[in-house]
Order: sequence, then structure tokens, then C-alpha cells
Amino acid sequence: MKKQRFKVERSTEGNIFELAFVLLTIVVWGGIVMLYHQAPDIIPTHFGPSGAPDAYGPKTRMFFPCIIVTVVAVCMMAGAYFPHSVNLPGVYLVNERQAALSTRLMRVLGILFLLLAGAVALDMMRGHVLFVLIMIVVMVLVCPVFIYFIYREG
Repeated sequence: MKKQRFKVERSTEGNIFELAFVLLTIVVWGGIVMLYHQAPDIIPTHFGPSGAPDAYGPKTRMFFPCIIVTVVAVCMMAGAYFPHSVNLPGVYLVNERQAALSTRLMRVLGILFLLLAGAVALDMMRGHVLFVLIMIVVMVLVCPVFIYFIYREG
């Protein structure tokens, strides 16, 4: 069975998600810049399996993972307009409801990835990985729920 292509039109829900994303981007990156100015010159840049820092570097290294995760978040938000391109295991989009759920999943993940960028900066500043782990757990819990509902609608 082949995935159908669905055109995602502008909607109130989409506009709210996108406005929330833009506002959250401003807040998260404002926080990242604020953390940068408060950070010591040397910060943890890598954490081992135990969660303890095992590498250190200049505070400018805080920006690299945050930029990468933010780019992924922007791609997720843009990908919401192409639900047929979402690779869901064993799920073929065959109706509008599935496409709408797939679109919503991409938007929710976009916002969660943006929050992950802030969590990365916060954890690098504080020297632990607690907030990053929380965000990853939330993402791991959200995805199967959406996939279940998308699959069930098929």
C-alpha cells in the first residue's frame, strides 16, 4: 500500500502552533543568551553514561547543540505541511484524519525539540543532564501515543 499525498491547508490550529513556536523560540533563545552571559568561561560540553560531565570547553560551545536542535525543530514545523513524508513504522496515511494527526505530531515534536534546545543549554550551564533526559522521555512517550492514534484511524 502506498501513502497518499495530502495537502495541508492553513488552519487556526496551525496558526496557533506556529505563533506559539515563534514566541517560544524568542523566549528559549533569550534564555540561552542569558545563560551564556551567566556561564563561567569553561563549561561541561559532554556528559558520560552516568550523567556526569566528562569533557569541558569554552562557553561558546553551548551554542552548537542548541543551534542544531533548533534547526531540527524548524524542520519539524515545516515538515508538518508534508504529512505524507513522515516515516511512521507500518503506517500508511489513507485518510484526512491520519494526515491531520501526523501534522499535529510534527508540530508537537517541533515545539518539544525547541524546548530541548533550552534544556541542553540549561544542563550545560548546571553540569548535569536532568532536563535533557526529561525532554527525551516526554518525546519518547508522545510519539507512540500519536502513532497509535494514527494507526487506529487507518
